[in-house]
Amino acid sequence: MVKAARGRKMMLAMATVAALGAASLAAAEQAPGGSGVSFVNAGKNTLYVYTRYGAGTSCDDMRTSKNLKVKAGETAKVDSGDSKVCYCLALPNRTDGCPGGWAEVPPGGSLTVQ
Repeated sequence: MVKAARGRKMMLAMATVAALGAASLAAAEQAPGGSGVSFVNAGKNTLYVYTRYGAGTSCDDMRTSKNLKVKAGETAKVDSGDSKVCYCLALPNRTDGCPGGWAEVPPGGSLTVQ
């Protein structure tokens, strides 16, 4: 019974990540310059965003990270300066990085998730 409940929770989590990922990719906006990236939660549920930024050639190489919890209707900012911000809507693991693949927001940009 516990195994079935875990399986249902995992399937629900995967469906949520897929839906949020598709919506967020369509909503990425770019602002000129740098000084950080904003994440706007326009949805009804709390959004958990895992970010990486700073020096590095790929998202997995970037060493500065910040985990965001953005409640419905709120905005969170990552002070990344002139660096792009890589984000993941699923908990990244140590060996493979982001399970759904990292997405990026350019410096000074904003991402609105519906």
